[in-house]
Amino acid sequence: AGGGLALALCLWLKNHKEPLPSGVIAMSPWTDLTISGESVETNFEKDPLFGKTRDSMLYNKDYLGENDPTNEYISPLFGDYEGFPPLLIQVGSYEMLLSDSVSVAAKAREQGVKVRLSIYEGMFHIFQMAAKMLPESKRAWIEIGKFISVLTND
Repeated sequence: AGGGLALALCLWLKNHKEPLPSGVIAMSPWTDLTISGESVETNFEKDPLFGKTRDSMLYNKDYLGENDPTNEYISPLFGDYEGFPPLLIQVGSYEMLLSDSVSVAAKAREQGVKVRLSIYEGMFHIFQMAAKMLPESKRAWIEIGKFISVLTND
């Protein structure tokens, strides 16, 4: 849940008037613990990690406990992104969490944030960890390097 946690942390920092990072890289972020995104259903049969079962962390409410799933620190989709640093969001087209990335990217853009959303066709949750084994993973890491380079040269 690193991508969602990074966004939630930035929301907390912003809300508490603390300094924000220069940018955020979110790989396949889980941003909506209400699991209301369209891709939860449309990619149910495609997603090799979370799909084809309701017995996965997406449906397990232990993480939430008694907390409201729309709390922005739990589901960053419900936060306010005005004043956020640039975002790079990468996600696979086969992910049940695809909508989480698309929705948070759209919301951040609408609130004036510079956002790059990259949807990698045919890829699965956290495909970047395949490092040099998949061409898409290689491209993702090159994209991350360019994003960091732009941030450090501004």
